[in-house]
Amino acid sequence: MHLVLAGLWLLVGATSPVEGTVLQTGTPTVATADSVGELRGRITDATTALPVVAATVRIQGTRLGAQVDDNGRYVVTRIPVGNITVTFQRVGYATETRTVSIRADVVTTLDVTLRASAELATVRVQAAAADEREQFRLSPNLGVVNVTRDMFKRVPVIGEPDVLRVVQLLPGVVATNDFTAGYNVRGGESDQNLVLLDGYPIYNPFHLGGLFGTFIDETVGEFELIPGGFPARYGTRLSSVLSVVPRVEERSGIHGAASVSVLASTLSLAGTVRGATSWSIAARRTYADKFVSLVSDNQLPYWFTDVQAHVQHRFANGGLLSATSYVGEDVLAASLAAFGDTTQAGGGALRFDWGNTLIGVAYTQPLRRFVGGDSARLMQRLSRTGFATNLDLGSGSLTLQNRLTDARAWGEITRWRGRRETSVGYEWSSYRVTYDVNSVATSGAPLLARRDAPSAAALYVDHTVRTSRVSARLGLRGETVTGTGWAGLSPRLSLKWFANKDLAFTVGGGATSQWTPALRNEQAPIRIFDFWLVSNRSTPVARAWQQSIGGEKWLSPSRFIRVEAWHKIYSRLPASNLTNDPAVIGDEFIVTTGRSSGLDVLVRRLEREKVSGWIAYSYAVSTRDGPDGRFAPVQDRRHNVNLVSSFRPGGKYTYGARLGIGTGTPFTDVVGQIVRRRYDPITNTFETGALDQQREPIGGTRNGARFPLFQRLDVSVTRESTGRLRWAPYLSIINAYAARNVFTYVFDYTDNPPTRTAFSQFPLLPTVGVGISW
Repeated sequence: MHLVLAGLWLLVGATSPVEGTVLQTGTPTVATADSVGELRGRITDATTALPVVAATVRIQGTRLGAQVDDNGRYVVTRIPVGNITVTFQRVGYATETRTVSIRADVVTTLDVTLRASAELATVRVQAAAADEREQFRLSPNLGVVNVTRDMFKRVPVIGEPDVLRVVQLLPGVVATNDFTAGYNVRGGESDQNLVLLDGYPIYNPFHLGGLFGTFIDETVGEFELIPGGFPARYGTRLSSVLSVVPRVEERSGIHGAASVSVLASTLSLAGTVRGATSWSIAARRTYADKFVSLVSDNQLPYWFTDVQAHVQHRFANGGLLSATSYVGEDVLAASLAAFGDTTQAGGGALRFDWGNTLIGVAYTQPLRRFVGGDSARLMQRLSRTGFATNLDLGSGSLTLQNRLTDARAWGEITRWRGRRETSVGYEWSSYRVTYDVNSVATSGAPLLARRDAPSAAALYVDHTVRTSRVSARLGLRGETVTGTGWAGLSPRLSLKWFANKDLAFTVGGGATSQWTPALRNEQAPIRIFDFWLVSNRSTPVARAWQQSIGGEKWLSPSRFIRVEAWHKIYSRLPASNLTNDPAVIGDEFIVTTGRSSGLDVLVRRLEREKVSGWIAYSYAVSTRDGPDGRFAPVQDRRHNVNLVSSFRPGGKYTYGARLGIGTGTPFTDVVGQIVRRRYDPITNTFETGALDQQREPIGGTRNGARFPLFQRLDVSVTRESTGRLRWAPYLSIINAYAARNVFTYVFDYTDNPPTRTAFSQFPLLPTVGVGISW
């Protein structure tokens, strides 16, 4: 707890003299008005010819300097005449030094090209602050959060570092409980989040119970969460965009990493070929089944595997060709007898497996000139994403299969001209979705069979204008989906006004659409994953309108505070029909409307300091209106606070802590139970027959009750060695003071009076592991 309090104080504490130092521009050391000149020019990438934004220009021996604008241009005024030495720097690029002669009252032009440095990996920690500051300066968006690999590795973990566990700790994001596979952003449903791996969609990025995400730690370079107001280039989802960027190896030779924890083992290898081609491959295998048998008498015959690969090649003309692939599978296989079922129906075999597949190829080509612009970039992506699940109860007694295939083409051309940036693109997808229920007792006749094969097409344009005081982006996306009779326009607008270089205010809004809803039971306490369908004549395309307003203030070069209020309106939103007829196709959903409103606050200290992390607070209210009236969705957590802190005092040890507090989420209370009986006219009695006397619950108002307050403290410590072979053993303690957070209730109305028993979420859970890299 001391570490948490220290992190809280240092996140908002006073600025140190070092942090308060600001690069001064236009102020000479000693010069008179008639003995000064001016230096200006443009800094570009030596390979791509694109502007190198956020580069700095310094004149040695003086306090003079400048930072380039978004087009790579810089200006330094009032420079004393004579020969000067100028240094050009940018994180990830080799430093350039030039000598130039300055003459009185003369503007001297000096254009410089920078080359990408092969030592980028050694300065990733310093790059974090530059990236966040660059995001603040250039992007019209406000709520975007960037997290580097260095930061998410410091958060206390369950087994091993995990991107999706860290996402749950960001402002505007709710995880309904410790076991739910999914996260909800600003009141939206869990299936409304667009998750991208290197720009390619993944439909179910979770493993059983949400203990792991599908992203292997060593393959992740950084990730970005856009909780709303995203550019027009992003479609197909209503709530958010999570973009995970693969880690690119830039060191020569072959390097690798291995990790072993109580739940899984991982091995990754990466390298470069002749400096132009980089590659990486990683694999992971869990042994959760073995771990559970050590701590419980229950059985969990479950495991999963992940394999991910990435390769990219840079051509001499600046073109970049890359390929990304992923395959993962979860398997739950056992005999029904292991779960207490002695009937052994159909042989008694149980198998439940699901997983994702992905393969994508992208090519990016910089263009030095395009339609009068300063520079341009052409991008084309092709991908095939798949998700499949198979459930077999009793060796064919009942089987369920759900498959979704998404073949996608995405192309875009971006032109820069002065302070204007324009992107025009298209996106086309071909879907194949099946949902089958079968039984051997029906002699091959399916109980339920649904087939959908629509196509979706979109055209979009994003236009961004930046001045010294304003950054604005206007976008428009037009979309249509075959088989639905639907076509729509989605305008997007973001506007940021700078009161000064450290304070900005933003307003934004726009529309989003989604035609791939997930069939889910929101009343179930555990949602392992969702079954995916696609819109048609009976399942509408969902729409949402979002608006936001907020401000961001940088307190120092490494610390800022952000506040944003938002409001969302949903129309034609599909929700699972809990009383649907399994024999009828088309009644899987009911159509609802809804609203969500809230306030997000983020106080963050970046990773360049000894103490780093963030405080995230969210207040949100969400409602849905359906045929049965108004109700609160299960993600309606009114107050949610996460304090994430990391302490690196120097040396080998790193300490991490996370304190989470949230008000209870809604659930449907049980107000009674019944036993179904049938009347026997011979005996004039009501009997249950051969049926077990299973009591059926009678629910009260839908989500009319709430669980108690949630609270959890996680702590961790990691010891990192140095040298060619680096060892990093770690210890994490989840729920350090053993808070008994309610997971679900079990009711028994046979007792007098009736009883309600609470089942808890994670207990105090220590985990240990070790990472090795070379």
